[in-house]
Amino acid sequence: MSKQIFFKWLKRGILILAIIPILLFLGFAGAVSLIDFNQYKPQIEQEIEKMTGHDFKIEGAVEVSILPFMFNIGQMYLRNTEGFSEENLLSVREVQVELSLASLFMDKEISVISLELIEPKLHLIKTKTGDNWSDIQLISQWFSTLPGASISPSLAHLTHPLTRDDHPPTASEWFDTLKRVDVNTPQPKALQPSFDWAFDSLVIRQGEFQLENQVSGELTKLSAINILTFDVIKGKPFDVSSEFTYQQSPSLRTYDFHLNTTLEMSNHFQQWTLTNWDGLFTFNLPAKENVPSVRLTTSGQRFVVDLQTQNIHVVNAKLAGLDAELTTSFSGLFGRHSALSGSVDLKGLNFKDWAYHLGLPLPVFIEQKALTEGNGQFAWQWDGQALLLKEIKLQVDQTQLKGSISYRVGDEPTLTFDLSLDQLNLKTYLAEYNSKYSAKDPSPTKKTRPGKVSLHHAQKSPDVMPQVPRESYLPVGLPIEKLRNLTASGQLRINQLNGRGLSMSSLQVTLQAKQGVLSFAPLDAELYQGQLRSKLILDVTQETPSYHWRGRLNQMDLQMAFASNADQPILDGVMSSRFDLQTKGVSNKTLKKNLEGLFSSEMKHVKLQGLDVNQLLNGTLEMQNASTLLEDVYLAGKWHQGVYSAKRLHANSERFSGSGSGTYDLNTAEIDSQFLLAIEKPTQALSVLKGVTVPLNYQGFLQTKGEIASENGVEKRAGKDGLYEKARWKVDMSKLMASPAYHQQQKQLITQLSSLLQ
Repeated sequence: MSKQIFFKWLKRGILILAIIPILLFLGFAGAVSLIDFNQYKPQIEQEIEKMTGHDFKIEGAVEVSILPFMFNIGQMYLRNTEGFSEENLLSVREVQVELSLASLFMDKEISVISLELIEPKLHLIKTKTGDNWSDIQLISQWFSTLPGASISPSLAHLTHPLTRDDHPPTASEWFDTLKRVDVNTPQPKALQPSFDWAFDSLVIRQGEFQLENQVSGELTKLSAINILTFDVIKGKPFDVSSEFTYQQSPSLRTYDFHLNTTLEMSNHFQQWTLTNWDGLFTFNLPAKENVPSVRLTTSGQRFVVDLQTQNIHVVNAKLAGLDAELTTSFSGLFGRHSALSGSVDLKGLNFKDWAYHLGLPLPVFIEQKALTEGNGQFAWQWDGQALLLKEIKLQVDQTQLKGSISYRVGDEPTLTFDLSLDQLNLKTYLAEYNSKYSAKDPSPTKKTRPGKVSLHHAQKSPDVMPQVPRESYLPVGLPIEKLRNLTASGQLRINQLNGRGLSMSSLQVTLQAKQGVLSFAPLDAELYQGQLRSKLILDVTQETPSYHWRGRLNQMDLQMAFASNADQPILDGVMSSRFDLQTKGVSNKTLKKNLEGLFSSEMKHVKLQGLDVNQLLNGTLEMQNASTLLEDVYLAGKWHQGVYSAKRLHANSERFSGSGSGTYDLNTAEIDSQFLLAIEKPTQALSVLKGVTVPLNYQGFLQTKGEIASENGVEKRAGKDGLYEKARWKVDMSKLMASPAYHQQQKQLITQLSSLLQ
């Protein structure tokens, strides 16, 4: 055969070989174009109904294109069984599946190149009689650990009903139980796909997932789910871009997430691993609240969740926003038998800003800097019943806080704590009182009835005011309704406490709280070099909180005490006292007005500034830095409606003694006292005054440092120029001269002294 003939047939062979695949493809295309795939919808529906036990309907058309080789399936539904409020368990508006022609012709395998789900909606429902997903293996295996889901078979043997007398196991006890129990319950068969899968792209558009627990009335919803992935290969990590909106009732907040990460799915979709994720999310209150949304950034190193073993592991998850940063790592078991532990690091957390944007109620603090900065770290544990915060090292504003806090959930939530604080200023956390949002404070004789008052209005903001639920607060900004429902016990130690004109050190408090009654016993402290030993009962069971404080004070330094409240201390000495005081109210005004109880004191080596009476009786008069020394003073009386009445008042000094009575009105800071000074040991030159009893009055307003703040601003005493009138000593000359006990010589001397002093 000549070369010419050989090449001629070679060309023909090559042409035939090239034409055959084309003819095959054209034949395939022609066959496909002649097939009405909609005729197979009933068969597909029957097969899925057999697999799931639920009615399945394809209402949309099934369309096929050749280039690319793509199936497009219209609206389809997986129905719920009878007894559920929603008709559909799963619905998809459209599915687009692209297959590989090369794999089909060459390997005779079905290979999916791309998959796109448009508006898939999965609605899981939990009712008193059951749920709508447990009979579907694919769904039940993935979602058995969600809130309200049934117990997975592998854990059912460990579960028993808890009574109120049972003590739920701690995390360590539960782990020990796992090791001891021999698990014989057959494990569910894992999902076994019939073929390997790899996608050039996987897309979900406008998806939605709902978990509705009709027993508890809670709804968890993921909406506007958009997911875009490329180069998805089974068993290998791939990049994912996603966005979705998260909501959970009864909270009114919504969270919009935008995340990019590398995702790996293994163990038949049971284990999901996210590495090096970053993104942002926004949380919003309802539009009617007029609160600006907040955008936060998030990033992390690793996030692993295993749906089969219910394990989760998170490394260096970070959240930043509102000039704050939070970093956390944690791991453990999630689901019904959760047992988690981890750590948190905080930087620059402004509690007030976060509460405002989250719609959480806070009192309006008088000090603008209250709860504006938090830094530090703590470790935490959760065993399914109790949350433990331990190794706490936080700085809140200017206060250093260390110790541990535990909160146990259940029918009777319980709080326990052991905390140490340093440099706490109560003035920083005084709540602003606004009668516009409060019930009327009771008068001292008015009886109260159970109920709730509302003193709170929304926290001020430079932008707008959120319409958050109003709450009632104590003067120090603690929510009354929360205290009514609090069961708590613990130890509190404060190195230095300042507030309301007092400065305490080494304060130690033991708290017991139950059913609205809080007992602070003991409440002990070092107070101006003295020792306070007391007990405080706070009762919030009635409409208006009431207080009962009783105890004793030993060896308090009077000069230090008065130096904190006056420009110049008017007293010096040492005082010991006993008290039993009660009051009620939610504002400073009513707390003062309702003050009742007993108070007595003994003072030693008292110096009363202003005039040295002993030197005057000694024949000398020194006006500068003068003070009268009293060897001892005894005072006893009682409070009624904020007014103290001294029924017994005795004083002894070097050359005189005295007794008297008087009143002090806490509401107006006005004092009115009468004192009979008996001259006992004058010098020889003034011997004529021996036995004279001088009627003295101490009247006016006690001088305080600066101006007194009222509930709504600065209050000034009515009087000359609107300023406080200083209390002064006065001699009742008419009573002194009218006394029949005086000798004529004494009267003449007193008359002459009086004329000299006018």
